[in-house]
Amino acid sequence: MVPLDRVGGGDSFGGGLIYSLITGKNAQDAINFAVAASCLKHSIEHDFNLVTVAEVENLAKGNASGRIQR
Repeated sequence: MVPLDRVGGGDSFGGGLIYSLITGKNAQDAINFAVAASCLKHSIEHDFNLVTVAEVENLAKGNASGRIQR
């Protein structure tokens, strides 16, 4: 996958990490979720990460097909 837009990737990581920790994920799962949120953001133009929690969790669990399920 070639990044479409890198703006917001760090914010998506931070948001994913905060979300993960406040919802009770352990440290490793929280990092995996945050990385997945950041990776998916690279496929979306502009500042907003317009993916669902389910899409991020799917990637964090190892589904690296690169396709967002809509």
